[in-house]
Amino acid sequence: MVIKELNNAKKAYQRKDFKAADEIYSKIYDNHQKDFSRWDKKFYALTLYRCYVQNPVNQNKLLDAGKLITKLVKQSNHSKKDAMCPYTLAVLKIMKTLEDPEAVLEWSSKLNPELLNGDISGNYSSKKETWYKLTTKALLDTCQYDECISLSTEALLNLSEFTHDNEVWFKWRIAKSFNQLGEYDQSVDYLNDIKQFKNDWFIDNLMAENYFFKNDWDNALKYASSAALAKGDTDKKVNLYSLIEDILNIKNKQKEADIHAYLVYTIRKGHNWNIDENLEYKIEKAGFDLDNEDYFTIEKHLHHLWEEYLYKNQELKKGVIVSVLPNKKAGFIRCDEYPDNLYFSMNEFKHNITLAKTGQNVTFYEADGFDKKKNKQVKNAVNIYLNGG
Repeated sequence: MVIKELNNAKKAYQRKDFKAADEIYSKIYDNHQKDFSRWDKKFYALTLYRCYVQNPVNQNKLLDAGKLITKLVKQSNHSKKDAMCPYTLAVLKIMKTLEDPEAVLEWSSKLNPELLNGDISGNYSSKKETWYKLTTKALLDTCQYDECISLSTEALLNLSEFTHDNEVWFKWRIAKSFNQLGEYDQSVDYLNDIKQFKNDWFIDNLMAENYFFKNDWDNALKYASSAALAKGDTDKKVNLYSLIEDILNIKNKQKEADIHAYLVYTIRKGHNWNIDENLEYKIEKAGFDLDNEDYFTIEKHLHHLWEEYLYKNQELKKGVIVSVLPNKKAGFIRCDEYPDNLYFSMNEFKHNITLAKTGQNVTFYEADGFDKKKNKQVKNAVNIYLNGG
């Protein structure tokens, strides 16, 4: 009788009636586990994958299915050639959906990365890359910094292909971990590597933190200002503005520090976040309006200060726009001091972009960049103004 039912379940799976197969398997499994052959277990695991893992609608059912799948079958060795393994697919799916990093690590331990396939398919990450990504992120989130450095380094060595900038993100987790361990020079080294490919504000923010703890106030202020000027939500930069305030206090720039404290205050008030009594006292003592929540105006007002900090001791350059790309997102500037035209992003043009025309005279500063097509470091033009504008 049980053998007949198992055959009926297998046939239901083969005709893609996964719900019927699941109903049959679930009825007989608890009391007749010993009657399940290796193939019965495989087809039951595949059934559970199709019903609850492939397109999960309920996390509890996904977790229950994952637990049973990992009991029914083992992880297959697909290191040489990828193929369908319900064990691997279930664990990776669960790792992706879980929000608790401790739980992610618990499921991560069920997979052996040496058995995972490392071949990418188009823009889709390989299973090995996905495992390394989710696991190193969870290690960082749980403050296991040494382990995060070790596994991220292993990922960089073991993976030959990367998607979605994961090579950069592994280096970021290493840099962040070194920072948290107080190894600031090592963190700076990795960040300098990362900055060849990405210029997100949080990268310069971490760079500023490293220099701050190295007591290098000038570099700390330079990178913090760069982070403040970069694209990003103002409210997410609240700790960055506090860092700038601390640096300015150390440099005895009290008024400039106070306006940064005021920016922090208005952000926190505007979002109904907790406001420290010392911060409120500082704002009141400085004579600022305690009811103000318009942090956007304060942030905009500070741009000229951040530009001053960032470009201090740099030479202002002059040039001519020689081309603007058809998508209006970038262009090139000719300056006689450079052998090649300088690339610029339209985000760096400080006027209405309709004024960014061929033949327009401009002033700018230089910044390090990276030409991905030519795979080399270059100089870019930044902080661009009309000449005399």
